[in-house]
Amino acid sequence: MPAVLTNRHNAELAAIFHRMAVCYKYLGSNEKFRAIAYEVAAKTIDSLRDDLEQYATDIKTLEQLPGIGESIGEKIIEYLHTGKIKTFEKLKKQVPQELMDLMDVKGFGPSTIKVLHDVLQINNREELMLALEKGRLNGVKGFGKRRIENIKRVLKLNKEDQQRMPLKVAERIGNEILNEVMKFPGVIKATLAGSLRRKKETVGDIDIIVTAERKKWKSIVNKFTQLPQVERVQAKGETRASILLKENNVQVDLRIVHDYEYGAALFYFTGSKEHNIKLRLIAKEKGWKVNEYGVFDNKTGKCMASKTEKDIYELFGINFIPPEQRLGKDELDRYRK
Repeated sequence: MPAVLTNRHNAELAAIFHRMAVCYKYLGSNEKFRAIAYEVAAKTIDSLRDDLEQYATDIKTLEQLPGIGESIGEKIIEYLHTGKIKTFEKLKKQVPQELMDLMDVKGFGPSTIKVLHDVLQINNREELMLALEKGRLNGVKGFGKRRIENIKRVLKLNKEDQQRMPLKVAERIGNEILNEVMKFPGVIKATLAGSLRRKKETVGDIDIIVTAERKKWKSIVNKFTQLPQVERVQAKGETRASILLKENNVQVDLRIVHDYEYGAALFYFTGSKEHNIKLRLIAKEKGWKVNEYGVFDNKTGKCMASKTEKDIYELFGINFIPPEQRLGKDELDRYRK
């Protein structure tokens, strides 16, 4: 029997089929009909009110759903039993996955993505932005001045318009991942940061700050990137990792710091940006600098505060400011001792 699922898994499978459709579009006109079929299947599954398991007793039951044929039905059952689709795993190796997100952006068709990848060796959005800044697209066939300017404009608008989650959704997802991280051997403390910690009405991505036994850092990063909720690993290093989740394509960033840097990292990655800037300006006047590792004296390089957020605020003569009050307005004056 298939595993018991919730509607959340319907969304996950719909996202997989949408990604498969995008991959087939990239592979060219010979795969056009496959791309259409998986896009239709994705919309069908996403619109279901009931769990997929109710339809997955056999292929014939699934085939009663619009756009679900035998081949796609078999893949649905495969996913319900294993949590994966072998065809999708193969597809991911055939196409530049981190560029595939751009296929959902207006103006980025398969031919454009192919040129970016095959001619310019661009593998993701960040590398594309850097290439645009350095003028690497200038002179490339099919990329005139007008088109390059349009790409810059579209990327900027798309970045600004990326879907944000309601706070309750972000809290549920964030706490689910946080609970997994807390189980990793060697983890001492872990806290949600960013706009989620500030209790903003909507949240773009999720930040988690961790302090752990030094010898376990590599293992923690590996375990984080191998969580079952992970759709794709965006970045991975010794002290940090960034993943995209299957659910809603949510990005989660993990940062590991020493215990004596924990407060500084928590402060820095909680924000808001405006709040941090104001405190950095005060630090500059005092001959200090503030970063994710602490507050430092510019002349001596000595760390003056880093272990707790309270220590940092007290160094500036300010009482601890709750995360939800860090708006970059008048809170520094209101909480001044």
